[in-house]
Amino acid sequence: MFAAKGLDEKDMVVLSGAHTIGRSGCSSFSTASIEPVLGNQLNQTCGMPVNAATTVPQDFKSPDALDVQYYRNIQSRDVLFNSDATLVTSARTKRLVDFYAGNRLLFGALFGPAVWYQDFGKAMVKMGYIGVKTDPKEGEIRKKCGYVNPKPNPY
Repeated sequence: MFAAKGLDEKDMVVLSGAHTIGRSGCSSFSTASIEPVLGNQLNQTCGMPVNAATTVPQDFKSPDALDVQYYRNIQSRDVLFNSDATLVTSARTKRLVDFYAGNRLLFGALFGPAVWYQDFGKAMVKMGYIGVKTDPKEGEIRKKCGYVNPKPNPY
């Protein structure tokens, strides 16, 4: 899906890091492949059967911080989504996860966490150019993104 939008493997790993903030509905994930301690906690919070209205933080260790804890959570299987857990099943994506988590040295120092912030910004800008409307025939081009353009006065 990322490739179809012009994003590469690195963009996918970097943008997945957004899962370090936000909440998810309990009906959006299964605890089957989650680390058992977190899985049990989620089962208690979400209830059985799952209460679809209940939400939980996507990052239980630093839920309100945009940080690289997400990548450390992947390494310990403390993530909600299978798509997050699978980032360590490929050698190429695992290298990126380890780097951003701060577990891989570059020139003798741990640069991964600092580099992630830069890479995240670049990937967000790149993603922002996907599907940009440039012609009014493609749909409304809003003057203010949060508001529908006012209809022109016909008189």
